[in-house]
Amino acid sequence: METIDKAGKSYWDTCWSVDKILDPVDPHGDYVNRQFHHHFTKAFAGIQTQGATLLEIGCARSQWLPYFVQQFGFKVYGLDYSAIGCRQEQQILEKAGVEGAVICADMFTPPSAMLGKFDIVISFGVAEHFENTAVCIHAFAKFLKPGGMLITSIPNMTGLIGFIQKLVNRPIYDIHVPLSTDDLEKSHQQANLQVVRCEYLIPVNFMVNNLNGLNLKDFTTRLKALLLRGLSLLSKVIWLVDEHTVRFPLNRLSGSYVICIAQMQ
Repeated sequence: METIDKAGKSYWDTCWSVDKILDPVDPHGDYVNRQFHHHFTKAFAGIQTQGATLLEIGCARSQWLPYFVQQFGFKVYGLDYSAIGCRQEQQILEKAGVEGAVICADMFTPPSAMLGKFDIVISFGVAEHFENTAVCIHAFAKFLKPGGMLITSIPNMTGLIGFIQKLVNRPIYDIHVPLSTDDLEKSHQQANLQVVRCEYLIPVNFMVNNLNGLNLKDFTTRLKALLLRGLSLLSKVIWLVDEHTVRFPLNRLSGSYVICIAQMQ
């Protein structure tokens, strides 16, 4: 059964219609990238990643595919239904000097040769755009080999990040389905996957919030932009404390992302 993307293809095409080609994720760069790198290093511990196959679903303009090649030696593939986003992704791979295949197709109706092919399937900010999360996760799982690993990362719209997004730009909030760790874990279990762990990651990353689609010349929008700049500075202060003094508690209210790691049985 197919389910509908609440954002829609035209929204994504607009998002990816930019000229700047991005650099790969730097695992030693900013706090957010360091935290994700630590998470992936932990997830892949004990796994032979060199030459293993990894598919990123929703790969348009992703900075992550080159990272997975450079840091772990994966053979990478990307899947997205935005032709513009796929072209951008191919350019990112070329700029990084790494090989990778980008397939432009809908994840619900992919080329049959892709099914059951991958050791790792990963997504960043895809599953939360579908009303029926379990159906979306089940579609992800079809790409896995037996025993393969599924990593699903979404923004946490059930806590402070979601509250601020609703406050400053309700239409963007409305294209998300708010999901807690319990919700995301349950969706993976409903898709017949064995959950290894499901947790919140990174305290209050207000840089996730955005004003996409608003008139940036409007006075109210400029006030909202000022608020987001202030909150972004607050995030950086919290991260400094978290990294160098006292660990900041991660929970449904404070977590910026929800990440679930599960395996095909």
